[in-house]
Amino acid sequence: MVDNKVIFLKSQMEKFYLKDNRPWIVGLSGGKDSTCITQLVYEMLLGLPPEKRKKKVFVLSSDTLVESPIADKRRKEICFNIEKQARIDNIPLFVKILRPELGDTFWVNLIGRGYPSPNRWFRWCTDRLKISPMNKFTLEQVKENGEVIIVLGIRKSESQNRQRTIESYEIKDTNLSKHSEIPGALIYAPLGDWKEKEVWNFLLSTPSPWGDDNRELLKYYSKGEDEIEFIIDNKGKAGGSSRMGCWVCTVVPRDWSLEGFINDGESWLLPLLNFRNKLQKIREDPSFREDTLKVEKKKKIIAEILGKQFNGIERYGHKMLGPFTLKTRHELLLDLIELQNNFELKKRQISLISPEEIQAIITLWIYEGDNLYEIVDVLRKAGASEFFVNHLLNQSKNEVIEIQNSICKKYQITPELINKLLVIENDLSGLSRRHGIYNRLDTVIENYVLNEMKKDAEATRENT
Repeated sequence: MVDNKVIFLKSQMEKFYLKDNRPWIVGLSGGKDSTCITQLVYEMLLGLPPEKRKKKVFVLSSDTLVESPIADKRRKEICFNIEKQARIDNIPLFVKILRPELGDTFWVNLIGRGYPSPNRWFRWCTDRLKISPMNKFTLEQVKENGEVIIVLGIRKSESQNRQRTIESYEIKDTNLSKHSEIPGALIYAPLGDWKEKEVWNFLLSTPSPWGDDNRELLKYYSKGEDEIEFIIDNKGKAGGSSRMGCWVCTVVPRDWSLEGFINDGESWLLPLLNFRNKLQKIREDPSFREDTLKVEKKKKIIAEILGKQFNGIERYGHKMLGPFTLKTRHELLLDLIELQNNFELKKRQISLISPEEIQAIITLWIYEGDNLYEIVDVLRKAGASEFFVNHLLNQSKNEVIEIQNSICKKYQITPELINKLLVIENDLSGLSRRHGIYNRLDTVIENYVLNEMKKDAEATRENT
């Protein structure tokens, strides 16, 4: 009987909670298992006398900034309700929303750095969007407290792989497992032996302490979508097969998340699905990708300057493609901003990309030698204000421009290079630390010199 399991589990959790001062970290993805364990922890704390509620419990929720809009709205509401009710109930439970660093966001990497859309072999998104923010918070708590307990709703019956993973890290004669990456972080999985039916029985028979209706959660599973996990390492699966995954997920063949909502009548999500499908389609199309990897770019340009043949890296007999071309990245940014200006999205106050991300993207384009005036053209097409464009081009005072022109004439360099260097110097995006400014300036200058040498070599060959 699940009731007996609940009674036993709460008793076990209570003893474990009172045993020491190690803070707890509870992972909340919004799926059934993480909701179940969060509710059990909350009820356990609520059942303790106030004087015994001393140890902090942090409920962590990942905001990747590209979550499926409907599920994201629900997740935010739940987090708000939990935090509000915890303050009313006077329990030491605190909700923390984890977001990726600016340089780790999906759009900064895909549109800024040109990373190809993720797939099962190059799944660069999970670590940056979910694991790194979780690890950063956990490491801070380990540093402050020595050790922490991470409470997860993972179950052995989810899959054989899940069972093997749990058992491989178990610490003998304890209820804990080792964290695969962080010393000082221990995993506590109270639901390890529960079956899926028992999870649902608990959720549907026990009122949510923060006033949520768990029957609403059941709707997300009505068509058999997968569980979305609270991921703490690279062993978790992609979220695009779940109603609560990222709407841009291209790791899975189809986006069941968006398709499910659209089939339920949420037709305003169709433009997002079309954009996601475009990201998946262009990934393997060579016309949208550089023909060499970034690490080979300099070697290729030097080979072209010398008039030599350049052969890039191959894998399994196939030439490896590089990042998305700058032209492709320009188009993706314009398409994304157009999508963000969609009437239905604006009506629902849904933001897809932030101004800070756009600034970081521009800075990364400049690092790679993008033409500043082409960037300005993209920004104008995207609806950027002239003030922003003029600020980017450093067109503020005539005397400054005159000094700049005299420097360019004296040293035989273009105003564009000076403008690029000024953009990097004045970068306030937070994308990188100030102590690396000289390396970043060197990168811009090197790309400029290589491109100029390439142009000269091409001109020489044309004239011979």
